[in-house]
Amino acid sequence: MTTVICALYGLLAGSFLTVVVDRVPRGASVVSPGSACGNCGLRLGPLDLVPVFSWLALRGRCRKCHTSIGIEPLVLELSTALLFGLTAWHFGLSWRTPAFCVLMAGLVGLSWIDLHTKRLPREITYWTAGLGAPLLVVAALVGHEPKRIWMMLLGAGISLTVMTLIYWVSRGGMGDGDVRLAPLLGMFLGFLNPGFALVGLFFGFLTGALAGIFLLVLRRGGRRTTVPFGPFMALGTVLAIYFGQRYIDLILVR
Repeated sequence: MTTVICALYGLLAGSFLTVVVDRVPRGASVVSPGSACGNCGLRLGPLDLVPVFSWLALRGRCRKCHTSIGIEPLVLELSTALLFGLTAWHFGLSWRTPAFCVLMAGLVGLSWIDLHTKRLPREITYWTAGLGAPLLVVAALVGHEPKRIWMMLLGAGISLTVMTLIYWVSRGGMGDGDVRLAPLLGMFLGFLNPGFALVGLFFGFLTGALAGIFLLVLRRGGRRTTVPFGPFMALGTVLAIYFGQRYIDLILVR
């Protein structure tokens, strides 16, 4: 039941993210004005904003001018719902679940924007940290594990140190948005295990490298394409949350 409820909240969060990913890169408010059709200006009512179902009912088009609104809302809503559901399934009914759901929403928004604009807006990074950190602290205290508070700080420090060193060595090859994102990811991973911070970065670089190789093969040596690293940092973090301990155990056994 917890998984289903969190997935439903994920649909709502994903619906809000459609506004965030559109307005934050433009420096516009995510609160006002209300959502409207970008073509005819029709103000969207409650029935137009029901996640997934309104898109399906309208067949992805504006109710008034019938202009396509794209598949973006559907992808954002379903992906956020999936991640919220997986988070609830992994952590169960605990304070960890809302904390990590905040992270998942932030990662979806940041990844989408980075893929489309090659930017990681600091506003989303800071808001995710500002909402997530107190929830992690509550989870640590309610669970009678105050040690996880310093584990959070250690994980953030590890990720920030590694990414800062890479930023200096790469001489501009790594964006400063990636460096700002690193302590946020390390904080959440450190809460679970400070070693997960390194595992998350490893998974991020591994998946990023595989994607880069795939693009090179696909283009067959053609013009180089710059691939934003933020989505792979996010993917590496998600993988570390669910599989980090198994990976560490595998390494230690060997």
